[in-house]
Amino acid sequence: MRKNRFPILVAGVLCLASLVLSFGGEALAETPPPTHPISNPNPGADLWRAVRGSIDAPTVSQVKGRDASVLVHRDGERWMSFRVDELIPNGGNFLIVILLLIGAIYAIRGPVKLAGGESGVLLERNSVGARVIHWLLAGIFILLAISGLVLLFGRPLLIPLFGKTGFAVIASVCKEAHNLVGPIFPLILLASFFRLVSRNLYEQGDLKWFARGGGMVGKAHVSAGKFNGGEKLLFWLTMFLGVAISVTGYVLDFPVLAAWVQNVSSDFNQYRQVMEFAHVVHGVVAVVFIGLIFGHIFMATALVRGSLSSMTSGKVDANWAKEHHDRWYQEMQADPDQPAN
Repeated sequence: MRKNRFPILVAGVLCLASLVLSFGGEALAETPPPTHPISNPNPGADLWRAVRGSIDAPTVSQVKGRDASVLVHRDGERWMSFRVDELIPNGGNFLIVILLLIGAIYAIRGPVKLAGGESGVLLERNSVGARVIHWLLAGIFILLAISGLVLLFGRPLLIPLFGKTGFAVIASVCKEAHNLVGPIFPLILLASFFRLVSRNLYEQGDLKWFARGGGMVGKAHVSAGKFNGGEKLLFWLTMFLGVAISVTGYVLDFPVLAAWVQNVSSDFNQYRQVMEFAHVVHGVVAVVFIGLIFGHIFMATALVRGSLSSMTSGKVDANWAKEHHDRWYQEMQADPDQPAN
């Protein structure tokens, strides 16, 4: 009898195990997969879209003012990328190339000397008023150029020399000087325009002056009036670049103008977008303008000898006038009492 119990026990255990496995499999099959405790896998996505101003629904902020509800602006990121990756390296390379070009011209050409030497006879070329306006414009431009270059290129160049604290002080002084003196620049520019525009209009012979490179191509004398073709080009470039840098500078200095631009132009849908666009134009024009003035300073001081005295004493040697501005020299000979302008 005991021998028959063992097979019965084994059969019972096997049947019980079979039932457990059968019901357990059905239970596992019917159990739904676990769900994420949060319906939105990335609950911060909508928040950051709202922060960046990418959601059409109105956002709410306790800060009042234009664009106050936009904390991170995508155009601002593009502006920063352009400034760091494009404007600073390319602007620096442009100015270096200009300086190298100036050095190469001086090394190859050398200073332009008077063929007949100085005569000792002086002619009045620029009046006191013209010189005052010129040096005011030059002084303000140099101050703005230096402060602007420090703000644009100073971080990698000056921090190793003065440290971060020292550079912070220098940058702060440059920023305040730039903002305070900048609004005066267009006023002096306007005064210069009205005083000089009549003498910087096109005259017969200006195209020939350009064709001969101001006398550097060929050996024939290049005729010119009081201002030659190069000086007229400098004048008009100064005016156009000066207007561009003044308008954008006013927008950056007085943000209320950016708000006005945003209101009148549908192309600018954000207040900060106007400021960013103005900064880009201001920076690009400033670099080109500084390169242009590098060339002007080189021509007036080192290349064409005798030119600088026209803006210091207001007078030039008669032979200088005869060789560089022969038509103006003839005017002065015909009417020596005419006032300088």
